[in-house]
Amino acid sequence: MEERPPVRRPVDTQTRLYGIIGHPVRHSLSPAMHNAAFLAAGENAVYLAFDVTDPAAALAGARALGIGGLSVTIPHKEAVLPLLDEVDPPARRIGAVNTVIHRDGRLLGANTDAAGAVRALEEAIPLAGRRVVVLGAGG
Repeated sequence: MEERPPVRRPVDTQTRLYGIIGHPVRHSLSPAMHNAAFLAAGENAVYLAFDVTDPAAALAGARALGIGGLSVTIPHKEAVLPLLDEVDPPARRIGAVNTVIHRDGRLLGANTDAAGAVRALEEAIPLAGRRVVVLGAGG
């Protein structure tokens, strides 16, 4: 796999930290995409990939370090659910979290995958009144 050049910017005590947790995460394009967006928006923020095998330790670290938010990928999407202070209804129904927001010392979990998939489908095919089958068990 070809290495992607990192986005370079000054980091200081005011830099907000975000990231993705999973195992493995080396393949993730999320850091490059988020850092490019932060740079373009003039945000003093950085997004890093954290290859972790222990989601409980990762969330404790995120809380302790004041990490503003995390994307969650395989294999931790289901394991983080009981570790969070609050989980939104869609994530609770789906049984998986892909986004963690750190707000006021609390870790809040959400799942944006389902809404994103429906939105993408509806751009191509109107779904109202239709029956659809979703194959797979993403998590």
